[in-house]
Amino acid sequence: MVGFECSIERIAMSTTSDGLETPATWRRDHHNDFDLDSVEFNEEYESAIDDLVARCPVAHSSVGKGYHVVSRYADVRRIAQDWQNFSSADGYQPNRPEEMPPIYPDECDPPYQTRWRRQLDHHLSPRVVRSYEASVTEHANFLIDQFIERGEFDVVSEFASVLPSRVWFNSFLGLPVEDLPPLMDAVEQALVGPIEGRTEGWGKLFSYLDAHLKKRDGEEPRDDMMSAVLAGVELDEGFNPSMGGGPADAKIDMGAPCPWSHKVAALSNVTAGGLGTATYLIAGMAQYLAANPEDAQRLRDDESLRPQAIEEFIRAFASVVAMARTATSEVEVAGTTFQPGDRVVLLFPGATRDPEIYENPGEIDIDRNFTVNAAFGFGPHRCIGSHLARLLGKVALATMLERLPDLTAAEGNEPRYLTSVTREVSGIKLSFTPGLKLGGE
Repeated sequence: MVGFECSIERIAMSTTSDGLETPATWRRDHHNDFDLDSVEFNEEYESAIDDLVARCPVAHSSVGKGYHVVSRYADVRRIAQDWQNFSSADGYQPNRPEEMPPIYPDECDPPYQTRWRRQLDHHLSPRVVRSYEASVTEHANFLIDQFIERGEFDVVSEFASVLPSRVWFNSFLGLPVEDLPPLMDAVEQALVGPIEGRTEGWGKLFSYLDAHLKKRDGEEPRDDMMSAVLAGVELDEGFNPSMGGGPADAKIDMGAPCPWSHKVAALSNVTAGGLGTATYLIAGMAQYLAANPEDAQRLRDDESLRPQAIEEFIRAFASVVAMARTATSEVEVAGTTFQPGDRVVLLFPGATRDPEIYENPGEIDIDRNFTVNAAFGFGPHRCIGSHLARLLGKVALATMLERLPDLTAAEGNEPRYLTSVTREVSGIKLSFTPGLKLGGE
C-alpha cells in the first residue's frame, strides 16, 4: 500500500509514549493504530468514526496481518461497487480465522455471488416481505404481552433481539422458536465475540441448520427460503476454493451443482443476518422514543412521518459496522494506492455519518429526506434483508407507539455495547405505565 499516515490536528491533544499525537479524549490512535475489535473503538465509537470521516480517509491497522479502513461515503460506495478490483472472496472480516468455513454468498464474488443472490432474492423481495406483516405484528404483540403489566422491560432481551429472531425462525424458516436461545448466542459469538471463538459460533449455527436442511431435503419442495437453498446454484469461478482450509489450486468443476456445504453456508449467512442485525435498530428506536417524547407523539399522531423516520433510525443505528475486501490490482482510492493483496475494511457507519451526504449526521432527524441509505451498503453485496429490516422497524415502531406510549429510562438503564463487524447493545431498561394485554385482562 502506497499512501500516507493520517495526521491528527485537534484542539485537545496528548502525546503517547512513542511520540504520536492523539486527541486527548482518545485512548487509542484510530488513524494509525485502528483495531475494529478493540475496547477503545467500542467505547469511542461515534467520536472515532466522525474523526475518521473528517480527517482520515484511509486509516491503518497493524493488527494481525494488517488492514486499511475506508470510511467516507464516496469511497465506501466506490469500493463496494467495484468487486472486480476489491474482492469479497477472502472473507468479510479482517484477520479472518483460517479454519472458519466459507460464509456464502457474503464471501464470494460474481458471477457465483450473483447466482446465489438471485436464488435467494425472491424470498426477501418487497412483495414477499410485505405478506409477512400480519405475522410480524402478531409476534410483536405477543412479546409485549409478556411484560405489559409489569411497567418495565429489558428492551433487548425481551423485545429487540427476540422479535427479529422469532420472525425469521417461525415465519421465514418454519423452525421452532424454542430452539432460538442457544442459536442467538451462537450468532453473537460468530459476529462480535472474541476472534478465536468465532469459528465455533459459526459451527454451532452450521450444525443446527445442516440437520434441518437434511430433514427438508427428503420432503416435497415448497415455495420458501429452505427450498430455494436446497435447489442450490451452479459452480463457477466466483468463489475462493482455499477458504475454510481447502487447497488453493483445487479444481472447480464449472457448471456442476454446488456442494452441500455451500447450501448450509448460504442458509447460515442469511440466518445470521436475520437473527443478529436488526436488534440494534429496534433497541435504538426504543431509546429514542423514551428520550424524545415530543417526536414520539408526532409519530403517534401522524403515520405519514413514519417511513422517513424508520429510514433515519436505520441510518443512525446501522448494525453492520464493517465488511472487508481484498484489492486484486493496483488501484487508487482517496489518495492511497492499494496493491494486490491489501485488505481494506469498509466502515459503513462512517458512510452514514458523512456530512457531505447527510446534514448534521450526528443528530437524529425524523424529518430527514433520503435519496439513499448507506446503512444497507452498495453493490452486489448490498443487504439482501433490507426490506425485512424496514418491515421489522415499521412494526416495532407502531406497536411501541401504540402500546408503550410513555416510555422513559428505568433505574439501572446502563447500555453496554459490543462492536466488531456488527454492533450490538444490551442493558437498556425502560419503564412505562402498565397496560392491558391485547384482547382482554
